[in-house]
Amino acid sequence: MKCPSLLLSVAAAVALAACAQTQVPPADTTEADTAIRALIDEFLAGFNAGDAAAVGGLYAEDAIQMAPDGPAGEGREAIVQSLTDFLSQFSATQTATVDEVGVYGDLAFSRGTWNVRQTPKAGGAEQVRNGKWLLLHKRLADGSWPVWRWMWNEEGTAPQVGG
Repeated sequence: MKCPSLLLSVAAAVALAACAQTQVPPADTTEADTAIRALIDEFLAGFNAGDAAAVGGLYAEDAIQMAPDGPAGEGREAIVQSLTDFLSQFSATQTATVDEVGVYGDLAFSRGTWNVRQTPKAGGAEQVRNGKWLLLHKRLADGSWPVWRWMWNEEGTAPQVGG
């Protein structure tokens, strides 16, 4: 009688082993990570040169910019116009850190912190602004990783709540 019980136990173990999910090793994302970090460096170089068109080339055609406390800019052309408007009013330089890049198939994200020093071209004191940013990237057929979605916040004094 022990033989059927042993066979049943072995069959159950084999069935459980067959149902267990096999872990697939993660894909090597080094190339995508490097490309995304280089894109952020290109963004900073274009911004600091005051070249809105160069910065615009880093966005997907269907990109969306989600600025704090304002309407979304939809499409590359709208984002370039927004940047052109800003750069016509201010002389500005920006630095940024990349704290993380994650790649998941044909989508990726990058996030970090930013600092902008801007001086009104019409005159006035330099303003220093900083905050955090998050970009979503999508891989195109040519292997590039343009910005697809862009959102950021700005550090400041939190509003008082209650009374």
